[in-house]
Amino acid sequence: MKTPESGHLHRTISDFASPVGTDVDARSQALDNWVGAATRAETFQFFRCNLVAATTSTRVAGFNGTTYEGINFASQDYLGLVQDERIRQAAIDAICTLGTHSAGSEPMGGGLRIGKLLEQELAEFTRFPNIVLFPTGWAAGYGAIKALARPDDRIVMDALAHDCLQQGARASTPHVSYFAHNNIESAAKRIARARAVSPKSAVFVVTESLFSMDSDGPDLVRLIEVCRKHGAYLIVDAAHDLGAMGPRGLGALENQGALSDIDCIIGSFSKTFASMGGFVATRSLGTELYVRGFSGTYTFSNYLMPPQIAAVRESLRIVRSPEGERLRSQTMENSLILREALANKAVDVYGPSSPMVITRIGAEHRARLVYRECLRNGLILNCIEYPACRRGEARLRLQVNPRHTPVHLAKAAEIIAIALARLGD
Repeated sequence: MKTPESGHLHRTISDFASPVGTDVDARSQALDNWVGAATRAETFQFFRCNLVAATTSTRVAGFNGTTYEGINFASQDYLGLVQDERIRQAAIDAICTLGTHSAGSEPMGGGLRIGKLLEQELAEFTRFPNIVLFPTGWAAGYGAIKALARPDDRIVMDALAHDCLQQGARASTPHVSYFAHNNIESAAKRIARARAVSPKSAVFVVTESLFSMDSDGPDLVRLIEVCRKHGAYLIVDAAHDLGAMGPRGLGALENQGALSDIDCIIGSFSKTFASMGGFVATRSLGTELYVRGFSGTYTFSNYLMPPQIAAVRESLRIVRSPEGERLRSQTMENSLILREALANKAVDVYGPSSPMVITRIGAEHRARLVYRECLRNGLILNCIEYPACRRGEARLRLQVNPRHTPVHLAKAAEIIAIALARLGD
């Protein structure tokens, strides 16, 4: 399969980020033309939708309406709980008793008793006494930083930190610097510099425990040592491993023995907990009150809906049980099986084992063509490219769960290898 020299293949959405002109509709036409060409070629990977329940197999429609059916490795459902009947029933019961709507933000009376119970359960789970619930994980990440950092403060963050963290930092202070991804030496230099130039202001250090585009994470113990040396406040976004990894489900924070020394955790319910929403966990009530009082994504957003809260509570109960430990073990075993199957077919993957298996592709146009072949041949997965990852380092991301069978895993590796072989060099 030769690479066609089609113009749309060699552009990305970032090329259209800064249009010029007074007519907003007219200056949007170039993006419309690019999307149209890409959708006709079946290489536009955004805005795909599921036409049925997204279990281990699914049927999807691309942005142009073309339908595909196959094994589903595209869903963020790391313990396979989305289709669990106990969680469905908990959500149904909540709707029957409390309705579908929280009817307001928490400060304006929209809070729910079951939300307070969830806060208590999360506090017991994370061992952080102060919990604030948010409508999404993105809102939690943005809101935590925006609420705590002030214009004179310094923020030092991983260069690949999630968009919500970067936007929260930029909205809080002009003093934002970045350290090389997972590089503690680079972080130490920037933290020391921030403290030296701002001895009377707070220094916030922001990272993730598991990065979703590279399936890797920092040495948290060493990063904690640097933060303590310079009096810096460490915020860790644990969206992708909380609940899904570690003997107790506390991810890298648990595996590295770092949980008790982190200052603030950001969590999400959309990866493992079969719902939507997020939370911020802090160690002091005063800090919690700042999050509640100065985070617009909390203060001016409706509270989580009853079925969302109920689904999270039941998911959390399973996560904390022996069953949760078995599910985590099966997810990790499936990840290792898939990684080995890909390696046997000379397909390289990023990072250590996690619920995400991420294959190296390279140029964006190559990744889109491989992605198209995968869809056509019965493998539903995600194609990731700049700006979500580094330019020229596009990759395919497969998300495994305990419900994937050895047949699913072997077939996925085979389809990817065939697609790469057809593309050639």
